[in-house]
Amino acid sequence: MSNEHINENLQAKDFPFAKKEKTISIIEYAQNCMSTFEQLPFGPVDSLVLSQLAYMNLGCIVPGVENDDEPVFVRDLYRAEHFDALLHDVRDAKSNRKLLNALCASPRYRNIRINYFIDNIDEKLEKQFCAMTFILPSNQVYVAYRGTDSTIVGWKEDFNMFFRSVIPGQISAVHYLQTVAARLGGDIYIGGHSKGGNLALFAAAFAPQEITDRIITVFNHDGPGLSVEIQQLEEYNDVSGLVQTTVPQASLFGLIFSSGEHSVVKSDRMGIMQHDPFSWEITDNDFAYSDQLKTGANKIVFAMYDLMKTLSREDRELFIDTIFTVIASPGVSSFTEWPAMAIREMDTFADTLKNIEPEVAEKVKTVAKELVKALAKNMINLPQINLPDVNGIKEFISEKVSSINLPKKQ
Repeated sequence: MSNEHINENLQAKDFPFAKKEKTISIIEYAQNCMSTFEQLPFGPVDSLVLSQLAYMNLGCIVPGVENDDEPVFVRDLYRAEHFDALLHDVRDAKSNRKLLNALCASPRYRNIRINYFIDNIDEKLEKQFCAMTFILPSNQVYVAYRGTDSTIVGWKEDFNMFFRSVIPGQISAVHYLQTVAARLGGDIYIGGHSKGGNLALFAAAFAPQEITDRIITVFNHDGPGLSVEIQQLEEYNDVSGLVQTTVPQASLFGLIFSSGEHSVVKSDRMGIMQHDPFSWEITDNDFAYSDQLKTGANKIVFAMYDLMKTLSREDRELFIDTIFTVIASPGVSSFTEWPAMAIREMDTFADTLKNIEPEVAEKVKTVAKELVKALAKNMINLPQINLPDVNGIKEFISEKVSSINLPKKQ
């Protein structure tokens, strides 16, 4: 066989040590992309970049949603006196600082204006909601919803999705979108990472038609989808044609209530760490995509679905409430404080466990055993969960959304 014949049949995939395609992170993208939005239109990478910026505490500089003050430029965020506040209690502060530096210097991002910041934690309602609006040089608008932060309330709200068809943050997302749309004209992009992507989906689905008509794209970066019960409501606007869902190969959160319509992005990390936007790979001004999810990488999601479909709404709520009651028992409000607090407050945890009613403790124990069994299974397909608390959802959403009466810009 000639060398020419061999060369014709060999491909890169036949060489396991072949040189990997050159990819970059969102930090490097912000550092190196010199194109303006006129030269290169707003796209999914831009959405992820701004969704990550939304995790920073911008309220110390960006005007709040309660007013209609002049926005600030992204370049205005580069103020040494605010660095500590901007990055306080933000996961991976080092990478976020690098991203901030790159955005403030970037010809693509530095002239974006930011306004209408809101950050609301409500422990009673179990709500963690944060949003802000980016105004592009073209006057197009990107509404960004923050994903789950480090607060225990934020994580509890995420788990509440397993037994509540609607969470408070979703209603706030609709209010916020209507507020911004009433004050700003032009086309609208909306999106977010993790829970932020779910809030963007919900806001688009329950916004008035005149706002939905202005939306170009809804970007959902590894966030849960909307439950089947939500999508069956009359008030639901089918926005599936507007949605771009991106998930990493070992997606966890993005497969919850997934419709199966998503693009798979390559990541330079393993397992659950692929949820981190800093790990997503970019090439040629777009994500580096994969043909499929990693087989077996999503067993936690499958296990949770397998378990939750067998439980009543009451038992789901009981299990999740009890777990978070124990976690928060020392008075800690953030998971960044929790490891050290957990060591110091072992007696508090023990006392909390002792005071749980025997009947409740037995149920939680049973659910925990079932979770272990579910994790041991090698499931292939996602089973459908039919949440039982459908009655009243339609009226609840209609009442909340129809009550919005927001002032327009004078």
